[in-house]
Amino acid sequence: QTLSQADVVIAVSGAIAQDLRARAPELNATRVETIPNMVDVASMERAVAKTRRPIEGPYAVYVGKLAANKGSALLPTVLERAELPWPLAVIGDGPGREALEIAIRGLGRAVQFTGWLPREETLQWLGHAELLIFPSQWPEPLSRVLLEASALGVAVAAMETGGTGDILAHEQSALLSATPEGLADHVKRLAEDRALRERLGESAR
Repeated sequence: QTLSQADVVIAVSGAIAQDLRARAPELNATRVETIPNMVDVASMERAVAKTRRPIEGPYAVYVGKLAANKGSALLPTVLERAELPWPLAVIGDGPGREALEIAIRGLGRAVQFTGWLPREETLQWLGHAELLIFPSQWPEPLSRVLLEASALGVAVAAMETGGTGDILAHEQSALLSATPEGLADHVKRLAEDRALRERLGESAR
């Protein structure tokens, strides 16, 4: 009711605008505008340019809360099916961390858990990564992590949820999937194809 009294309602993605109208029919007569979240690309590029690769050799990265809605529990299955040849850096923390550490290390995979990091360090890990794995399970409004990875030209394998499709297009600027199995297959494909990673990353940028 309060929303319907507004002159205009701003949504951060097309998916959120559609969800608002679906859940609140009283908004049908209200102006709903989509204004995406923004990132300062130039400042991010400058920040990353000042840093060195945090570990030697290629690596994949996950950035976000370690919780059910973010899909972090899918990472062991994805890594095993994808046979990822690189280490995985897990940037973030949350209630699912302990179980995730046990599961991934039980696979014998190289993984580094950093916990939450200052923004500059997070950008360092993200900006030098070969690949971002984005297993989110909930309707993302408009993921800042995806925006930042795209701005830095990092290849992305992601679950297509919520506003993700507002940022990335399958086979054009990322590989998007509807299932964990599909996500794993995309991770494997990107890990094996440097030219594909470069093409998608540049398109996303």
